[in-house]
Amino acid sequence: MRLGRLDRYLLGLSIGTLGAVIGILMSLMVLENIPRLVEVTRLSGERGYILGQTILGLLPEYAGIGMVVGLYLAVAMAIRKLATRGELDVIEATGTPPLRWMRMPLLLSALGALFVFANQGWLQPAGEKRFDEIYQKMERGEFGYRLASGEFTDLGSGFSLYFDSVDQHKGMLTGLIFVDGDNVYNASSGTLSLSRDGEGKITLLDGQTLIGADGGVLNFSNLTFYLTGDGVTTKPPAEPKGYHKVPLDQLLFAEDAGARAAAYGRLLWVALALASPALAYALARPPMRSSSPIGLIAGLALLVSFLKSITLVETASGADPAPMALLVAGSWVLVVALLLWWQHRAGTGALDQAVLKLGKRAAALIARFAPKDETRSAPTTPTAA
Repeated sequence: MRLGRLDRYLLGLSIGTLGAVIGILMSLMVLENIPRLVEVTRLSGERGYILGQTILGLLPEYAGIGMVVGLYLAVAMAIRKLATRGELDVIEATGTPPLRWMRMPLLLSALGALFVFANQGWLQPAGEKRFDEIYQKMERGEFGYRLASGEFTDLGSGFSLYFDSVDQHKGMLTGLIFVDGDNVYNASSGTLSLSRDGEGKITLLDGQTLIGADGGVLNFSNLTFYLTGDGVTTKPPAEPKGYHKVPLDQLLFAEDAGARAAAYGRLLWVALALASPALAYALARPPMRSSSPIGLIAGLALLVSFLKSITLVETASGADPAPMALLVAGSWVLVVALLLWWQHRAGTGALDQAVLKLGKRAAALIARFAPKDETRSAPTTPTAA
């Protein structure tokens, strides 16, 4: 398809914003998770490799969020720039209908939706699978541990571990002392593994336990502890049931209702990417002779609420999650359709005008009932000439 001058101009206005938003959001989300990842891997060997592979596994998830938000902001900012510069009025004055000058934003959103479809369907599950494999190796201790023999190591949450040496042939720690609050456990050997949540698992073999302040001694042959943020327990944590590693085509035709709910939730991401230009068209354009950002911000807040509503489908309970998915998608269509109808009837920037009028009325009401600070001047005494 040969692009006209208007299409190239709108593409130039949109593509830069789209790339910038995706890059900024992905960077912020990576920076937000780095402190947690550093804490989780603080006792693991090959720490840099684990961090790098973890971030690579999380990038598809961040890219999906960045694409949906970026599509809205790219189209919205392009419309806003055209409107505030007066260029959109000139375009419409030449008889160019909205569907024509919105052709490039619509095409860009369609391409973005294809990326979201591939990302949610296959790229993100592949990244999650890679992420899971890395942390399974970490739990098995294949990367080793950053532990010093002959001194106590703080495991967090009040737990400490001491060991004399490492048996390279058996892959076990020897001469262990494990401290859990008031309880002290001595063992001739044992193992330590760390989970992706920063929690740990300690197995002690052939030892004794000093129980609290009573000084009681208990012999044991095998004890396994699971370290959590809430304390220590001998009960293994429940394995979370999730479908984040399963490709979309396998989820859609699964007999499990939870699997289909996860698939419908992923497809809703694609629908939201397709709906982003309509939402931007309805809210991003400010009123005439105004640069109010109210509609632009409201559209972004509405988009985030749409994203949050996808969890209603993914966590839907029942035999068939399809009705909940249709209900969520239908509510999106209804909201966007009402906004488009409102803009068509009330004019561009309808939401901005309504909010500004409401603000003026509120200010007038406050001024009317606010106490007035009146100063009275003291009476003057006439003086004789």
